[in-house]
Amino acid sequence: MKAFDFTLLFKVINYTKAYKFLFISTIIISFFFAFLSIIRPLLIQYAFDNYILIFDLESLSKIIFLILILLVFEAFLQFLFVYRSNLLAHKIINNIRNELFEKMLYFKVNYFDSTPTGQIITRVVSDMESISAIFSQGLLVVFGDLFKLFLIITCMLLVDWKLAFVSLLFLPFLILSTIIFQKYMRDAFVSVRKYISKINSFLYEHIIGMSIVQIFGKENHEFQSFKKLNVLHRDAHIKTILYFSIFLPIVDVFSAIAMGLLVWYGAINLVSNGEVTIGEMIAFILFINMLFRPLRGIADRFNVLQMGLVAASRVFQLLEKKIDSELIQNSNEYIKWSNTNIHFKNVTFSYKENEIVLDNINFSINSNQTLAIVGSTGSGKTTIINLLMKWYDLIDGDIYVNNTNLSDLKTHELRKNIGIVLQNNFFLSDTLLNNIKFFNNISDEEVFNAVDKMGLKSFIEKFPEKYNYHIGERGAGLSEGEKQLVSFLRSYLLNPSCLVLDEATSSLDPFTENLIQTGIK
Repeated sequence: MKAFDFTLLFKVINYTKAYKFLFISTIIISFFFAFLSIIRPLLIQYAFDNYILIFDLESLSKIIFLILILLVFEAFLQFLFVYRSNLLAHKIINNIRNELFEKMLYFKVNYFDSTPTGQIITRVVSDMESISAIFSQGLLVVFGDLFKLFLIITCMLLVDWKLAFVSLLFLPFLILSTIIFQKYMRDAFVSVRKYISKINSFLYEHIIGMSIVQIFGKENHEFQSFKKLNVLHRDAHIKTILYFSIFLPIVDVFSAIAMGLLVWYGAINLVSNGEVTIGEMIAFILFINMLFRPLRGIADRFNVLQMGLVAASRVFQLLEKKIDSELIQNSNEYIKWSNTNIHFKNVTFSYKENEIVLDNINFSINSNQTLAIVGSTGSGKTTIINLLMKWYDLIDGDIYVNNTNLSDLKTHELRKNIGIVLQNNFFLSDTLLNNIKFFNNISDEEVFNAVDKMGLKSFIEKFPEKYNYHIGERGAGLSEGEKQLVSFLRSYLLNPSCLVLDEATSSLDPFTENLIQTGIK
């Protein structure tokens, strides 16, 4: 793994194109801020050599007043820089997060089957915050610090090249230390992000399944598992702290040695011979402090950049992932089928290699025909639905719908014409009405008519606020049977040409099931 991935950094920077003025103007502000900061040592040098040593207090007060004005202006520029850099960061992650979620909407279903939910949430939430820090705390600050270093070194050479040479003697060693530090920090940050992702996945799964954990009395067992995972995350994070704790004293030691050499060489060889003034010596001492502070700051910024780039590499893996391109087409443009004929011809499928679920399956369903598929658990009943809805790709064989090969059929057209009611259903944390309408572009009146036609008015009226009854996360507040009734209403409102049920009445009582059967007819 590269110590610093510039290719990845340029990918992130590419997102600033939408905010060119904000990006460039913020960099310019950082350059002005850096430029003003190096004026102070020169003013102090001038004050010492021209006013302090001869006790010209009147002229000295003017210089002090000028320095105060300079400090106020620096503070104003710093405010502008901090505000604008954070504004840019949040605009960019807003765009990336939108792009990422939009991309995920078109992933094949098998991606979500094989990827822990907590890992996906980490990409969309916490990884984004690390990318934000690239702009708010890392990249733009580094630009300013690098420019400041260039100005400081230039000023030192212009004031006295001999003193500059002594002051910069240890700079190559410090640069080498920084390069080594970057490599180890990147490896450590990869581990930190990996364990954050695992913790998020663990928490999500166990919060969802807390009732099962408690039923089987596994509270202590799962707590110990979490503790182990937390320790791994802690140790990975401590490793980053260790590297940083080693690096910062190295910077301070080099700074102190450079200062000592400057004072020794300047005092013995230059000041005593009158080649260097007291003001120049003081200016150089201030320059050394200013020189090593940005170097130390740059190392800190590289810390932020490394963390951000590690997060960015994980986000870009998703952004560059292949999607179901058919779904991007306008889903509002489709042909409504009057009939539906389905034919499975020599269909073979497996979720995992060498674990065949369907082996050379053949059957046909004609329009106005009902077909019940019966089989033991795991025999492939739900798999047939998954293939029909194009959630998975066939390994071998063909599926024809209305004499058109499934692979040639537009995905959104297929799914608009085939209504499906699953055994486990998805619910928004929203009102009952909005969950019935779901993503269908239909009016409230159409919902009311559908409820009347299916004979489910009594089902709606039993809720305290009727259609405005608020359903909690994952359908909290509804029984399993009530969830299935809502799913039937959704499919009814879709007005499909074909209806597919996956054990959709398994949680209904006989009376309600009879209502549903009447509604289906």
